[in-house]
Parts: sequence; C-alpha cells; structure tokens
Amino acid sequence: MDEKSLKKAIATLHSDKRRLVTVQNVEWYSLFREEIRNSIAIEGVFANRQELIDVLEHNSRTNKEKAAAILGYFESASAMYDYAYNQWQEGEFVLRMSDVKQIHTILMRYEKELGSYIGQIGDFRELTVEVTQSRFKPIDHFYLRAAMDLMVRWVNKHLKRSKYSSITLATLAHTWFETIHPFRDGNGRCGRILLNYILIGTGHLNIAIKGFSKTDRDQYYNALEQGDDCFEAINRRLEQGKKISLEQADGIVTDVPLKGLKKIVLDRLAESFKRMNRTTTNSLDKDAIIPLRDLARLYDYSQDYLRNLINRGVLKAKKKGKLWYVRVHDMAEHIASLDRKK
Repeated sequence: MDEKSLKKAIATLHSDKRRLVTVQNVEWYSLFREEIRNSIAIEGVFANRQELIDVLEHNSRTNKEKAAAILGYFESASAMYDYAYNQWQEGEFVLRMSDVKQIHTILMRYEKELGSYIGQIGDFRELTVEVTQSRFKPIDHFYLRAAMDLMVRWVNKHLKRSKYSSITLATLAHTWFETIHPFRDGNGRCGRILLNYILIGTGHLNIAIKGFSKTDRDQYYNALEQGDDCFEAINRRLEQGKKISLEQADGIVTDVPLKGLKKIVLDRLAESFKRMNRTTTNSLDKDAIIPLRDLARLYDYSQDYLRNLINRGVLKAKKKGKLWYVRVHDMAEHIASLDRKK
C-alpha cells in the first residue's frame, strides 16, 4: 500500500468517530503491546508476550530491569499518544520542547527509581557521549539546547505548511532526534515514541518497528545511519558557533536519504492499519459467509492473495458459481494464527 492510499485508508478508520488510540480498543492495545515488546528489544531487553501481560495487567514482576523498561514505555507512550490524539482531533497538534522532555521523564522514571539511570530524568545530558557501534557523533552537550530548539522549530514549521508528507516529516524528525542524542540514556525508545507521537498527531497510527531478530535490528539501524550525515553536518556547524536559520536547515534536510527508514515506517504503518481495520469486522456474525471480494476489502488483503490461501488449503472456502465464499470465523482464525507466529 503506497503512502497516499495508506493515508486515505487510515482516514476512513477515523471517519466512523471511534476512538482508535485507547487501551479500551482491543486491537489497538494488541498493537501497542507489540510496539512495547519490539522497541525495548531493539535496546536489548527481551520480553515475551506473557511477561509483558504479567507486568502490565497482573502487576507481576519478572526481572526488575525488564519490568522497569516495560512500565516506563507503557506509561510514557500511552500518555503521549492520548495527548497527540486529542490534539489531532482539535486540529491543534504542535511539537514542544516540553513534550520531548515529558516523554523521557515518564519513560525513565522506573529506571531512575532502580538506580540504573544516572542523572536527572527529562533533562538534557551534561556530558558528551558516544553511541556504541554507530558511525555518527552526537552533538557536544554545550550545544544541545540550540540543536533541539532548531529541530523543534523546524518540525513545527513543516507541520503548518510543508512540502513533506506527515509520514516523511515524522521519519525526518526521528532521524534528527537520534543524531542529536539529547539524553544520557533512553534516546532510542524516546525517539521511537516521538516518531509515533508525530504520526498520531498528524492523523496516522503508531507503529511497532520490529526488533526481535538481529536482522530486523540491523535493518533499522542501517536505515537510520543513511540519514545521519546531513544532520551531523548541522551538529558540526552548531559546534563551530554558527547560527542556522530554518531556511538553511531546509537546504540541508532536503538531501537526507530516507528511502530505507521510510520504507520501514510505511510497511509497519500498513501493518498497523490492517490490525485496526479488523475492528470493523467485530460486529459481523462470525458464522456469516461472505464473498471473497468483500472479505478482501474488510481485511485489506488482495483477492489474489486470499485465493492463493484457499488453493493451498490454508483458508477454508466454498465456491458458489464463479464466486468464492468464506466464513468470517475462518478468516478470523487465520488472522489469529498469523499473530501467534509473530
């Protein structure tokens, strides 16, 4: 699904006035849990589905560090996504410096209590850091405020009137934030929440960037590094004491290679849409038998793909005349089996 079609499809989900971004929405909560598991996995904290549910829903504690990562992410992201969604509904979405700091404050709260986070949560680092296994050099801490101020002002400029799509803008903001690396720790998770904050605030859905396999993590990191150079150029100029206007930043950002990271964002956004689109089938009679073309529309699959499943015996169906018919329950079971394999 291309960007234009995806935007239109998500707008259709919003049009029926349901509140999509809320833990009371079963499909969204399932998506949100997958986001948490994958985002902390990118940082090397691996939790299976049961551990996640135990921590979030049963107040159980597994490993203390793992529980802190899960709870911090859940509370930070859920609060900020609610806020972004409300702003979007009122047509008031903007990005503030305090929003970025609030993401980090809530995200790292439990790790601060454990003593595993050193420093003041929500405050920019007061030392220069290096990022392990990365080619870029984060900006010197003396110039952090100037770098973050430029990034926030640039994002807001393009939220109002932009040559960039909102998906491109969110992807650029994520890459820029990670290149600045403003906090002592938690920048990766904070940056992915920021990415989703902008997506939700511009009328999209949050995404779960895959992070369990080394292949997925490497793909994500490599895609981020493709865009590092342009933002590093901004960092180095600021470190030289040069002022950069929004127009000058525009000239630099124009050259950012985004193809890899944007593809990841689009692919994951399409998956988020598929998950949320399933809520439209909840009101259907599970024993209802519907034509393949209608099933494809409801679940956002191509008819050719579904025919292939039928021919392979993966999806049960009956042919009446020239048309295939599928029971809603059988399609729901197939979708559930795919989710279990993830």
